[in-house]
Amino acid sequence: MKQIKIAEQIAREAHKGQKRTIGRKEDYIEHPKRVASHFSTEESQIVAWLHDVLEDSDLTGYDLEDKGIDMELVGVVYILTKRDESYLTYILRIKEDKFATKIKIVDLRDNLEKLPNGNLREKYLMALHILETKSGYEK
Repeated sequence: MKQIKIAEQIAREAHKGQKRTIGRKEDYIEHPKRVASHFSTEESQIVAWLHDVLEDSDLTGYDLEDKGIDMELVGVVYILTKRDESYLTYILRIKEDKFATKIKIVDLRDNLEKLPNGNLREKYLMALHILETKSGYEK
């Protein structure tokens, strides 16, 4: 089975029964499906399908590898997984990886769709600004 199909299957199983409660009121799987649809490369689509799996399920990076996902792609999924850290630290960590950054930007844009004004919207807009702004240290 191609990795893209494996990634989709993993995401569907991991998010089974989960619902979005803020913004779009829908089955959660629609979110990674939309994020994946923005990308043309298989690698980006795989990571997009899986970007919330480690946060929202009991699966680990090892589980993803055991199911057939390349270690390098699992590494990007791991970068996109929020840990015991502040949201700002999380976003700045993502910004250090160009691949993770492009996935997170699409993720944030999708999260902002139909999201009402408030603290969460402001947090996502701030994160989007940070990720889309070049650092003064980049050449």
